[in-house]
Amino acid sequence: MANWRLENNCIFLSYQNNDFFWKMPDGYSLPSEEVLSLVEFLLFSPYGIKVDVIKKNTIKQHRTALAFSGGVDSAAAYNLLEEPVAIYTQVASPSKLHKQENALLALKEVNGISVLTNQDELPELFGKKKGFYGLAGWTVPSILLSEHFGFNTFSDGNILEFVYLRSKHGHGTLYNEPDYSAVHEAFAKLNYHYCMPCAGLTEIVTTYIAKDFKYAMGCMRGESGKPCLNCMKCYRKMAIQGNCISTNPEAEKILSKEWIPVLASLLWARDNKGLSHPVLNELDKDYRWVENWYEKSLEFIPLHIRGDFLNKLQSYHVLKLEDVRSLQVWSSSVHD
Repeated sequence: MANWRLENNCIFLSYQNNDFFWKMPDGYSLPSEEVLSLVEFLLFSPYGIKVDVIKKNTIKQHRTALAFSGGVDSAAAYNLLEEPVAIYTQVASPSKLHKQENALLALKEVNGISVLTNQDELPELFGKKKGFYGLAGWTVPSILLSEHFGFNTFSDGNILEFVYLRSKHGHGTLYNEPDYSAVHEAFAKLNYHYCMPCAGLTEIVTTYIAKDFKYAMGCMRGESGKPCLNCMKCYRKMAIQGNCISTNPEAEKILSKEWIPVLASLLWARDNKGLSHPVLNELDKDYRWVENWYEKSLEFIPLHIRGDFLNKLQSYHVLKLEDVRSLQVWSSSVHD
């Protein structure tokens, strides 16, 4: 279906007369066909293309790679894992609004590795916008580096709102049981593990855990180590930190919707950090779950790192969510 080649430490995937590349470190070698089959599974399964992952009896060594975006959530994931290697996916041709300077500064804080790629252009072949689609899609650069660095565990910073509250209305809107079984099975064929340490945590908690990072931020439009202060992420993330800013056109557009993504964080910031907006001020919803850890998310923590993860979570004094129903009946509709 696809052809792979290596040229000057750059690995290429040729598909439908298009080349997709990842720039790798010096001394890099072409991965085994088993590893490449897992990469193809992650890249093509979101578009309904069947890829059989080839089994490999990989040596059971334990080293963790973290898909590190430079944001608060992946920074929190970094703190919850035992000595992970941060791998940043550096888009080769970002849009005008997409700035990568701050993410690279955050990456430098953890002595991470940047992989230059045009992977985000692959969806255009299937009629989609540029971006990263499918479960575990951000781990592709780490998997391509797995044999080079000896990784067997692959993590990203997905949070509770993205994992358990994802619906057709957006992230953080309505509870849905996720099904990652196909992804876990694909990784397991190589004795690999997929991990989401923040799957049971909201951005309220990840902001607290990542508070000591200087440059980690959700904004992808800021420069010189500062957020842009003119997007919805800035409006929400700054409020969570207690630095409420004026509203902006993007925030107003989202707050005018019937279903407001990640609404619980905004309500928490309203009641705890002084955020004020006419829409938010009128809402009365039970968002008590935002400060706690959803224990069911242990399903996304591999057994070999589970004990260390729980110890780290305890060190941040994050308590288990006891009233799970408050989460499972959550709705971000302004009319509920």
